[in-house]
Amino acid sequence: MKAIHKILVPNRGEIAIRIFRACHELGIRTVAVYSKEDVLSLHRSRADEAYLVGKGKKPVDAYLDIEDIIRICKEHDVDAIHPGYGFLSENAQLAKRCAEEGITFIGPKVEHLQMFGDKVNARIQAEKADIPMIPGTNGAVKDYAEVKAFAEKVGLPVMIKAINGGGGRGMRRVDRMEDLEEAFNEARSEAKRAFGDEDVYVEKCILNPKHIEVQIMGDTHGNVIHLNERDCSIQRRHQKVIEMAPAWSLPKEFREKICAAALKIMKHVHYVNAGTVEFLADQDEKHFYFIEVNPRVQVEHTVTEAITDIDIVKTQIRVAEGYALSDPEIGIKSQADVPCSGVAIQCRITTEDPQNNFMPDTGKINDYRSGGGPGIRLDAGTAYTGAVITPYYDSLLVKVTAHASSSEEAIVRMLRCLDEFRIGGVKTNIYFLKNMLMDKNFRAGTCNVNYIDHNPDLLIDPHVVDEPGTSLLSYIGEVTVNGFHGNGANPKPRFSKPEKLDASEEECPAGTRQLLQQLGPEKFSKWIQEQKQVLLMDTTYRDAHQSLLATRIRTKDIMNAIHYTACRVPQIYAFENWGGATFDVAYRFLDEDPWDRLRQMRKAAPNILFQMLTRGANTVGYTNYPPEVVRQFLRLAAENGVDVFRIFDCLNQLDHMTLSIDEVRQQGKLAETAICYTGDILDGSRQKYSLQYYTNLAKEMANAGANIIAIKDMAGLLKPEAAYALVSALKDAVDLPVHLHSHEGGGCTLFSYAKAIEAGVDIVDVATSALSNGTSQPSMTALIQALSNNPRQPQMNIDELEKIDRYWQVVRGYYAGVDGKMTSPNTTVFQHEMPGGQYTNLRQQAKGVGLGDRWPEVCRMYAKVNEMFGDVIKVTPSSKVVGDMTLFMVQNNLTEEDIYERGETLDFPKSVVDFFDGKLGIPYGGFPEKLQNIILRGAKPHLETPPEPVDEEKIGREMLALRMPDNEESVTSYCIYPKVYKEYIQRFHKYGDLSILDTPTYFFGMKPGEEIWVRINGKMVLIRMNYITSPSDDGFREIQFEVNGMPREIRVRDKAASEETSVIRQADPTVPGEVGATLSGSVLRLIASKGDVVKKGDPLMVTEAMKMETTITAPIAGMVEEIYVKAGSHITSGDLLAVIQ
Repeated sequence: MKAIHKILVPNRGEIAIRIFRACHELGIRTVAVYSKEDVLSLHRSRADEAYLVGKGKKPVDAYLDIEDIIRICKEHDVDAIHPGYGFLSENAQLAKRCAEEGITFIGPKVEHLQMFGDKVNARIQAEKADIPMIPGTNGAVKDYAEVKAFAEKVGLPVMIKAINGGGGRGMRRVDRMEDLEEAFNEARSEAKRAFGDEDVYVEKCILNPKHIEVQIMGDTHGNVIHLNERDCSIQRRHQKVIEMAPAWSLPKEFREKICAAALKIMKHVHYVNAGTVEFLADQDEKHFYFIEVNPRVQVEHTVTEAITDIDIVKTQIRVAEGYALSDPEIGIKSQADVPCSGVAIQCRITTEDPQNNFMPDTGKINDYRSGGGPGIRLDAGTAYTGAVITPYYDSLLVKVTAHASSSEEAIVRMLRCLDEFRIGGVKTNIYFLKNMLMDKNFRAGTCNVNYIDHNPDLLIDPHVVDEPGTSLLSYIGEVTVNGFHGNGANPKPRFSKPEKLDASEEECPAGTRQLLQQLGPEKFSKWIQEQKQVLLMDTTYRDAHQSLLATRIRTKDIMNAIHYTACRVPQIYAFENWGGATFDVAYRFLDEDPWDRLRQMRKAAPNILFQMLTRGANTVGYTNYPPEVVRQFLRLAAENGVDVFRIFDCLNQLDHMTLSIDEVRQQGKLAETAICYTGDILDGSRQKYSLQYYTNLAKEMANAGANIIAIKDMAGLLKPEAAYALVSALKDAVDLPVHLHSHEGGGCTLFSYAKAIEAGVDIVDVATSALSNGTSQPSMTALIQALSNNPRQPQMNIDELEKIDRYWQVVRGYYAGVDGKMTSPNTTVFQHEMPGGQYTNLRQQAKGVGLGDRWPEVCRMYAKVNEMFGDVIKVTPSSKVVGDMTLFMVQNNLTEEDIYERGETLDFPKSVVDFFDGKLGIPYGGFPEKLQNIILRGAKPHLETPPEPVDEEKIGREMLALRMPDNEESVTSYCIYPKVYKEYIQRFHKYGDLSILDTPTYFFGMKPGEEIWVRINGKMVLIRMNYITSPSDDGFREIQFEVNGMPREIRVRDKAASEETSVIRQADPTVPGEVGATLSGSVLRLIASKGDVVKKGDPLMVTEAMKMETTITAPIAGMVEEIYVKAGSHITSGDLLAVIQ
């Protein structure tokens, strides 16, 4: 026997480490080699010695440098080489050079490498051994003509394979003749790159077979045995992903025939050392065909080791030393002594993106935690926190092998282990592996080599963030460095601790919801009318903060109060807590799912009615939607917890509301139809919207099926005496409850409520004091106190309401940066008539486009625009149209006269064009024709073109591509807000569930030395920020966190430090072909390109400013000489966007 003392492994990653471990157990010294790019690879440190190989060569070529490898062996007294798999493992030249230099090659003989390295020669040997074979060419094909002739002879499909190939490289399946030549050229090119030889051969492709391989071991004494078979059918791009031993799904007799055939060919050639004979097993489970022999150890040898308890690598070394398989050092006395215990499965975790055709990902692993436990084996390469995954080598990160007594147990064990993995910083295929393991056909053992290709659903991410901790740190780092939504970093203020509202051990007493369920909508409406006390609806949970705060309030802050309120103040009639603009803003600004918010609130407050706001045919959007979308949205809202639907139309068009009324009634819920109030019914000079107008509308609503009539006074224009007159008239006109909603902007709404209550109003809207007044509703406690000694005073616990309010006083401070901060009544509302929520939003928009210091002018212009539009009902979305036109005119210093004189040259905001085109409906009294003609540039208005039905297949494809959840709520959200929902999903995949963060951290990030607790997947996690570095030369900051004491580092680009500054030229208004930005914002998308010939009025691009889109059109006809912006560019009003000559 020739004892081996030192082994060099000309390989890298996990296989090098695997061989080193075997050597260590045998007491053999080890030598690693590494390329310049692998200087930090883990295999270097796992060997006793390590040396640079292939200096100056490319990353892969370095490991293929045979002469340099031989040099290292000779210089460092290496007496054996184990090539592993890949690289030089099947290279006969390396084995020859080893023999010439007296170095033991741990592997087959040179003749076997030559025999089986040449796939055609391998077929000859199989034919000699009388092994069934797939029809194929006799040797390498000379040219495409030979390939074509063979394909025409045997028929498609065919497989083109590299003569000296393996691992799926240099292999192409061809199903169509028109693809044959391209596939032939690609296979040759790939074979040349991978193996240095472009020769390929062609064989008939067997449809949907299983890939079965048999592990062989032979010694120099003439003994050849098999170590059972493996099922390697789960493949992508002809590379194995999941392997199993034995092939448990096939009949035992069939498996035995395959193993016997493998032994037959290997005994025929007197094979030595480890090798694998590969077959395709036909679907009939009777026929099988020889594919090739791989004369090396395989990636998947681990599953065979698990079921046989035979160390294949150590056996290879012992055989190379001259031992017989039956010697005690190896211990395999005969074929009968080879056990087959249980089932083993191997999964290859790779840094690949299954949804992007398994493209490899690169980058730094910023978090790595592996699985483990009983029956689990891990074989990893460079897999650790801080490791850098380069683009130069195979994407394999770690092999996981699970062993158990049965296939089902092995699958469950593997799933458990994969669940334990946490890998952050690079994409992995873990979710795909889990999808595969959970697939019913996989568990039944019926998958074939084409299963992944035929089942693309396996590639769908189940929308679980693989490493939520890392994603969360990325968000915290981003907002710390660049500010909320990139608006610039702000120091995190110190906030007082809010009042703790703890009723966690209490069950909510019965309330109005139980009463509705007991009585039904009609009888419940009668119950409302029978109440002596006025009923109070609490808008704290929606309209109050919608009216005051540009971003609205986060679910986390709502959930800290709503259960306590429902328990301690169960007399509240309803929580107004969903719909309206809070729906899209949850996605847009708060990174939250409004459906999830609704479900959480419903669970916390099961006793109080939930009321939502829906805009009739617009639902919670800004345009009319197909009837099926409207119905589905309302049904889902009802199923998720809404009881009362306040249905309105921004122009008071009842035909826009009837569909919603019908669906709500079908769902057994309360339909509250709202009359949008504007003007002043007691002003004799302004009687477009008279008392008669409102009472007639109420009667029509009652006839349409309304359960409750609401007065929706969005701007707070309803003065006390008018309130008394309107409520009295409505009570006389219809036998339904009357519900009053108003805003306190002008300062007299509390008095108006008192007069309405005197007139018999049934319900009024109020809010907690901390979120009342300003542009919100009156204070709940103020109204209760004001009604002291009044028989209609609600009986509620004032002390509890005050305690709840102390909580909201602190929480409102979190939102100071987006707070309208209207600290005193503003009676100008009676001039500009701006709705409360619109006032807050428009002021924020005005600041965003540089008009903050011109706010009084904006207010006056709002009144003027309303007058120009013919005095319209101003409620979302019609109020937004008036607001968009207002900003457009003020920012461009336009007067009413300018609009009429220069209108045909102006690019009006899209919402304004759509309004006059009739997309929102027809305002009461019609459109002002002259202005409509100018804005539509003489085109005939489309008026209300019915929206196109939803293309369900198209929606499904798009949602699948965007990795959106597969449920009805997601479909509805995407139909209503495609762009907003898409961006939300993209941020969710990037950062995970941000609703778990406390609000100060969500808005401001963290400070060095600060610690926060976060509940992630049911576990409390302590996050500490240690430090932030100054920006590097390329504008990046390093941030170090600790997560439960474990350090994590992330890099964040400091946009302020890295953004190159450049002077942007302003458009010259005197040059007709220079196109300038009409508003400050960003470019949403380009429509025209440089060189395009355009006509006057053709669209060039779409810009966006604070949710307002504007289509920029060509001011003259000509050719687009230059476009100075691209999609995403930030622009300022007047910036030169394009030039037309």
